[in-house]
This record gives sequence, structure tokens and C-alpha cells, in this order.
Amino acid sequence: MLFSCETKLHFTQGVVSITQPEILPLKMAMAQRENSNSWIRNNIELDRIVQIETTEKFVMGTFIKRVILYNDTLIILDKDTNTIFIVNAYTGKVYAHINRRGRGPGESRFIIDIAFDEKKEEILIYNDYQNLVYYSLEGKFLKQEKVNEKLYSHVIYNNDNLIFYNHGEGLYYYPYSIDIFNLTNRTWKTLGSSQKVKFNIKFPHPSMVKSKNIWYVPMLDTGLHLLEGDEIMVPYSLDVKNPITVDLLNKYNKSDDYSYFSREVNDRSILYSIHGVKETEKYIIFNTNAGFMMMDKKTFEIHSALWMFDEYTGIIHNSFDYFAHDGDDNRIMFIVSPHQWLERKPTAQNISVHLKEQIDAVTLDLESNPILVFYKEK
Repeated sequence: MLFSCETKLHFTQGVVSITQPEILPLKMAMAQRENSNSWIRNNIELDRIVQIETTEKFVMGTFIKRVILYNDTLIILDKDTNTIFIVNAYTGKVYAHINRRGRGPGESRFIIDIAFDEKKEEILIYNDYQNLVYYSLEGKFLKQEKVNEKLYSHVIYNNDNLIFYNHGEGLYYYPYSIDIFNLTNRTWKTLGSSQKVKFNIKFPHPSMVKSKNIWYVPMLDTGLHLLEGDEIMVPYSLDVKNPITVDLLNKYNKSDDYSYFSREVNDRSILYSIHGVKETEKYIIFNTNAGFMMMDKKTFEIHSALWMFDEYTGIIHNSFDYFAHDGDDNRIMFIVSPHQWLERKPTAQNISVHLKEQIDAVTLDLESNPILVFYKEK
């Protein structure tokens, strides 16, 4: 009764409102994690295991900011090392890497985000100088140009437009204000509004992802936003059973006590964040602070899981391993650490020859780069 009196935040209403799937309490989910061949697992199948090559020059950290899949190539931005890796999407061999530190042409102190122009096959780097730096797929510097004086946190390329938005430093736009720069006519356009809400909890997943469409969800919102031309549309929203309230948000902001906030979220099964929206031919997949979810676009059937056990690789993928990569490829991806791979326990052997060969070919130690495991819709 006390909680029912709390003031709710504004949430964007989608054309279709989807009831939030049941979220198991943490202890129950832990107990069932190895028996989690759920609806999600039954509607996707193992497609590819990519062990990223590890050498003295090619060492990744633990914070991958963006992964772009283009034909047979993976373009990976590793924020820990401030490096872009250009990788074979099947063998994991690193073709080239970009890490030019400094203030000169083609150089950056920090790479904020990357985008990719499929027609020209050019990598676009947005850096902390507000510069846009162009590189070829071979890692060759091409040119650079100043964007403007604003500092954004993300960039996506789409049909000669650069889409900039700011995920904020403790201040999130609600909903996001999106700036679009047309590379041909050099004009700017702004969509959305920029009401600021203080909230400094972040998730490692990209907030805006380009798959079949460009999707994003404003922080603390539950509407799945789609950017289509000059319009922001909300085809779906999640009807959350226990949303975050203004009162809880204010208590957290006054105290900055994350442990208190985390206890409240866990005890009351509060869902306050949707991120990493990926669209395939049949499904919408996204992550939340309460696990990742997958929705059938035709029937609107939706399911949630904190873990997904793959009986063939023996990996228990948790929701933090799911990573929404850019690419219209009908796949979803999980990042697997060397420790996870070394501890894996496969339970099924009836696997195709080419997948078994990929699994058997993985050789690593705890210092190796991560493994990318791709699944495709059935």
C-alpha cells in the first residue's frame, strides 16, 4: 500500500503495449540456471564461434563499446585499450587495428564511438576533439573533419546521415534529443526533446543499435523507440509491473547510495532500464536490468531470462554477456570470457560437424581475448 502511493515517472506509450514477462526472483533463477532451455533458447540456434586472435599487439580489455558486423568482417571498438580491431568474422584473425594517440591528423586522445558507411566501406571514428575521423577497412587514415562544439556519446551512420546522441554524464535526456547531420548538404536537424533527469547508473551495452531499423530506449523509459527518417516512432512499449518511481529516484539521487537502490530494485523486482535493442526478421531482442528479453514480432509473445544455457558449448550465458551488435544479419551475439570458456560443461554431442570443429579449435588461456558466440533465429 505504501508503494502504491509513490509517484510514477512518465513512460512513453507504444502503439502496442506488451505485458512484461515474469521475472524469477534471483535465488530461484540461480537454482534453475543450468536447466534454462527456455523459449528463447528453443527459438535460436548456434551459428558461429569467433575466437578473436590474441597477440602482443592485439590484446583487448573487458569493455567493448560497439561491435559492427559487415559481411565477413567484424569492427570492434574496445574502450579499455582505446583501439578499433578489424577482425575476420569467421576465423577471428585480426586484419588491422587502429590506435593512433595524439592531437594530429587521424589521432585521438579517446575514441568515443564508431560508425560504418557500408557503401564507401569506411569506418567513421568520433573522438573527444569532436572530430569525425575516416579510416578504410584496411586501417588506413583517409581524412578528418570537425563536427561541432557539442560533445556526444554515440554516433550511427545511416543513408548519408550521421546520427548523434548524448547518453550523458549523470544527466540523461528524457527522451533523448537526437542531432542528425547530413554529410551531403551539411545541414543539422534535431529530433526529440531534452528534459534532463539525473541518473548516473550506466550499462555497457550500446543504447542505440542499427539492425533492421535503428532502435533506442531513453534511460528510465519503457518505450522501444525507432528512428525512421525524420520521425521518432514507438511501435512497442513494455507494460512494466513494477516501474521505478520518482520517490525512489529522488532517494537514490540524494544519497548516491547504490547498495540501497540495488536492494530496493531486487526486493521489489523493479525494471528501470531497457537497452541494446536488436531486431531480426522474426524477433525483437533487448536487455534490461532484470535480464534479457525476446519478443515474437507477429504474436507479441515475449519471454525473459537471466541466463541461457547452451548445451552444445556448455556455456551459461547471463544477461550481461548479451551484446547488441550493429548489422542486419538476423543474429544475436554473446561475449564469452576466457574464464567462462575454460569452465564450460557441454551436455549434448549431436552437433553439426562445422560447429564441432569451431568449438574444438578454440585454444586459450585466461589472458586471451574474448570469444564472440553468435546465434541465429530458427
